[in-house]
Amino acid sequence: MMLTTSGNHLLTVQFLRCVAAALVVAQHAALELRARSGLPDLLSYWHEVGGVGVDIFFVISGLVMYLSTRRIPSPADAGATASLFFRRRLIRIVPLYWFYTMLKVGIVLILGSKAFADGLPLLYVLGSLLFYPMVSPASGDILPLVESGWTLSFEMLFYAVLATAIALRLPRLKTSVVLLAIIFVVSQMLVDSVLFRFFGRTVLFEFVLGMVVARLWMQRREVPLWMPVVLVTFALAALFVYRPHLDRFIGLGIPSAMLVLGVAWMERVEWVRGLAAKVTLLGDASYSTYLAHGFVMPVAVIIGLKLSPHAYGFVCVLAVLGSTAAGCVSYLLLEKPMTKFLNARFGGARTPASPETAAPI
Repeated sequence: MMLTTSGNHLLTVQFLRCVAAALVVAQHAALELRARSGLPDLLSYWHEVGGVGVDIFFVISGLVMYLSTRRIPSPADAGATASLFFRRRLIRIVPLYWFYTMLKVGIVLILGSKAFADGLPLLYVLGSLLFYPMVSPASGDILPLVESGWTLSFEMLFYAVLATAIALRLPRLKTSVVLLAIIFVVSQMLVDSVLFRFFGRTVLFEFVLGMVVARLWMQRREVPLWMPVVLVTFALAALFVYRPHLDRFIGLGIPSAMLVLGVAWMERVEWVRGLAAKVTLLGDASYSTYLAHGFVMPVAVIIGLKLSPHAYGFVCVLAVLGSTAAGCVSYLLLEKPMTKFLNARFGGARTPASPETAAPI
């Protein structure tokens, strides 16, 4: 049996975005339950594997950005296309992230916070809004005010690299590899800098893996069924069963790329496509879920523990479901109309060379 894909709208990618968001929420719910129960090893499996959601998100981002910028503009249009690409990425990411960042600022200032008992530094808030890595006064880690937003700093760097390649009409994949490698090498030499210490992680190259996946998918739309089955099986085993202590890029990034490619190749299997189609909304709402869960998940955990004080697995599931529902509401009532309005106002006219609006994570 052969699998054939057509077009560039991959429902299976939407499905994986939904899964990735749920994994991240599960990881953070496990941490919240640990803190509230006083049991340091509680739900250790979900604490360990939940972070895989970020790696899947990064690979998907590389895939989608490569596909959405595949049309090469003429020399006269390259700069304008790069500007349009980056502007649309800002519209897609910034407004919702700023909304949740300012929501947290309001909560801290009005209701107070033990984590920010000494106050909320203005410079730290500005750094969070501008995706500039800074040490959090609350945890001592390099994290923004909305902690899950740390991944967006990597996203913005990747978009800047890709926009540079488009503007200069250079090969997107090769240019991204070179520029990201330069950033990584410089970061290894400037480890005393918070900024470079933050970006000096191999997770940076998972965007490149996504671009490689996109090229493989575009070059081979028709593959034997056994190929994606083997890829997905190996990836699931590496990510969720046998987890050797390797560098994140090798241990999680490469299996995540194999998972994304394998699932994308299975797009034409009827039941796979049918399943993916049923969760399209959850995939669309994954960015909202990712940002909103930090507000919803702790509340869900508190409610769950009151309902069933020791049913920790049930509480974790409740937190995931509650955060996902909140993400869908955020997407439908806030993210979608806001993005549509801003694109119509500032996103520029859509042309054959215009980059598509795609999810950031």
